[in-house]
Amino acid sequence: MWIWIGKNIMNVKFTIEYKGTNFCGWQIQKEQASIQGEITKAFKILFPSENINIVGSGRTDSGVHSKGQVASLKLPSSINLDDTFKSINGIISNDIFIKEYSQVDDDFNARFSATERTYKYYVINQFSPFFVNTHWHVRFNLDFNMLQKCAEALIGEKDFSGLSKNNPDIKNHICDIHKSFWEKSNNGLIYTIKANRFLHHMVRFIVGSSIQVASKKMEFEYFLKMIKNQSKISPFCAPSKGLFLHEVKYD
Repeated sequence: MWIWIGKNIMNVKFTIEYKGTNFCGWQIQKEQASIQGEITKAFKILFPSENINIVGSGRTDSGVHSKGQVASLKLPSSINLDDTFKSINGIISNDIFIKEYSQVDDDFNARFSATERTYKYYVINQFSPFFVNTHWHVRFNLDFNMLQKCAEALIGEKDFSGLSKNNPDIKNHICDIHKSFWEKSNNGLIYTIKANRFLHHMVRFIVGSSIQVASKKMEFEYFLKMIKNQSKISPFCAPSKGLFLHEVKYD
């Protein structure tokens, strides 16, 4: 246990990988295991008398994974970061790993300083037990060209009210999509989307509805109406297990 004397504070940024299968998501929830909660508990074991406030770059839903979630935390400047994070990684679940950490400027905030976030979604067309919790197994044929057509239609600054879960607390539904594309992999397909911000369930609605179009279960025109908030059809939500927060960028 460390004893903090003087308490000159430093701001620390750290990057986390996690498998979200056994967690209710990033945000702390009562009586449920969360990524933020597990990391917070680990810090409180090391520093039981201190107020631990971990700020994440954004929330991920139950079952969603991350290869690049970023968080920030204020810690006393007297501690050794290598020793601290080695101890934290030893305490937290093996489904979570802090892979990078560094001291940053005092005004850095993992959420509000972010300029671009990248998500990837993984789809397989042949079942494999190794991908049960990390990929969506789609059993029907998909038109790859239609997937790309849907992806390209999303690029630019748009109101994504029609492709996100309704939340009365969110007043701004404008997101600027920088990149949106599908690519083929050995095991199936990968969708990549980069934007300044995302809304609740937005990527899962985009992927699910795109798959509906590519499998000829929905017309492309209806997808365009969803983008324009003119659709009377609700978007289809892809399972959370195929979604990864891949990277968060800062200026």
